[in-house]
Amino acid sequence: MGSDTPTRRRFLQSAGAATVVTAAGCMGGSNDGGESSGDGGTTAGSMSGGGAQSNTIKYLSDRGDSKQVIDQIISEFESEHDYTVDVTYTSKGTSTDEQLQKMKAAGNPPDIVFDTSADAYRYQRNGNLAPVSEAVQGTGLPDPVNVDGESYFAATMVEPLMGWYRNDLYQENPTNWETWRSEAQRVTEQEGINGYVVQSGQTNNADTQITQYHWQNDVNIYGGPSGDIEVTIDNEQNRQAAVDTYRWIQQMNEYSPNGAGWEWGDAIAALQQENAAAIMSVGGLPILTIQSNRPDLVERLSPTAFPVPNGNQQDKWWAYMEGHVVWNDGNATKGAREFVNFFSKSDKFMDFVLSAPLFQFPPTREGLDSDAVKNNEVIQQHPDVMELVRNNWDAFTSILATGQNGQPNILAADAYGQQVFGQSAEQMLVGGKSPEQTVDWVAQKLRSLQG
Repeated sequence: MGSDTPTRRRFLQSAGAATVVTAAGCMGGSNDGGESSGDGGTTAGSMSGGGAQSNTIKYLSDRGDSKQVIDQIISEFESEHDYTVDVTYTSKGTSTDEQLQKMKAAGNPPDIVFDTSADAYRYQRNGNLAPVSEAVQGTGLPDPVNVDGESYFAATMVEPLMGWYRNDLYQENPTNWETWRSEAQRVTEQEGINGYVVQSGQTNNADTQITQYHWQNDVNIYGGPSGDIEVTIDNEQNRQAAVDTYRWIQQMNEYSPNGAGWEWGDAIAALQQENAAAIMSVGGLPILTIQSNRPDLVERLSPTAFPVPNGNQQDKWWAYMEGHVVWNDGNATKGAREFVNFFSKSDKFMDFVLSAPLFQFPPTREGLDSDAVKNNEVIQQHPDVMELVRNNWDAFTSILATGQNGQPNILAADAYGQQVFGQSAEQMLVGGKSPEQTVDWVAQKLRSLQG
């Protein structure tokens, strides 16, 4: 399994599952939260990991939804180590990046940041991170940000993309491009509901959707090793496949509501309000969101992989990855590395992961097959989701792992940060470009990011 990619999240409440769902780095925006009992003030000690160190570890997280279990892990750690962990949860309307900059400007940088693997790679590239190799190497955890043999990101969860369709309107899981097109047309014309949702514009949901469609058609968007990434979407080998992908998107848009500028929640709302019969989202987020208001509708929803062209296999599946990084100019770098190592080995770790079951999954196959997962009440109610995840586990990857042989690809991470592929779909669906012109546009846009 590969790595993940950037940006913030916001909270969505799921009363039916008695759980609060964090719509990960994939969600855009930010989230609810608050501050722990720490005073948030400046601690004594050097601002460099190499100088005098403080016994107070500053921890910045946007996981206020998991505060109870995080506090339990912190309590365990503090009872065994000579450190105090002071958590700042990003408040509603504040992104992790925004809060990070405020803390640094105040001379009070965090020691640990909960973030995504793509952001971690950016931080490492800019010289901001201390290694967390002890927490990663030899533990079975994925190692997406490995630079010169050192690991700079400790994953705590993965969140795979996943589609949901109305099993009472679709006769079966359409699976391939042609069947999805014909079934979306039938549903639209005969059932009086849009058969599918195509999203476009500068949103994370649109960007992941359009990128995954290219992957489904075996389009290699990038090539080369980490230090020499090149744009290959418009070369001879990939150009026609990319054109065909945009043409299929164009066709599916005929059976979609206007999804320009839609965020994740907009597509889920279309499904809940029965304005659409199928959407592409992330994990079980749609059912966890819908079930409190429309439990009757949840029973009529089935999970699905992204559509593939006839004859293609599901061999590359975008899964977000989130976890811990250690900032190298905080006050307690050594203690921060110890806490990150402790966190993943805590007996409360699976409680943390399962605070949003079906949406976020353990970062290892061992965790996925654990009794904690098998015995989770929400997961037991949706065996089809777990079957889909288990059967495709080896295909999970992300935009960061698209360099040669899966090496980190900073160009891809930067392109995702600007939602270039979501914009490309808007250029075609709203701006009127042809599929061929759209390939030219996106290739030029990607190259412009190389500087």
